[in-house]
Amino acid sequence: MKDRALINISRERINTLFAEAMKADDVKLARRYIEIMEKIGMRMNIIVEGDIKRRYCKKCKAPYKNISVTLKNKMVFVHCPYCGDIRRIPITKGEKVN
Repeated sequence: MKDRALINISRERINTLFAEAMKADDVKLARRYIEIMEKIGMRMNIIVEGDIKRRYCKKCKAPYKNISVTLKNKMVFVHCPYCGDIRRIPITKGEKVN
């Protein structure tokens, strides 16, 4: 099992990389930050938090900045502006939609 200190450092790096990806103006740089973030999570066997996972495209790894969101049948449809992928997120009872 991994040392607790290493896991905490890895979580901090994941959060820092995601924050930098959201700040970056260059989409290629932001995608690279997210790829590194996912690799750290896989290497350390850490599950990336759900609020971070839902804020970038799984297909092209670009952070959602200017997105189109549609609500239908208790589902949130998020359209990626870069690759056109559509992500469907179910709305569960008691969950807030940001």
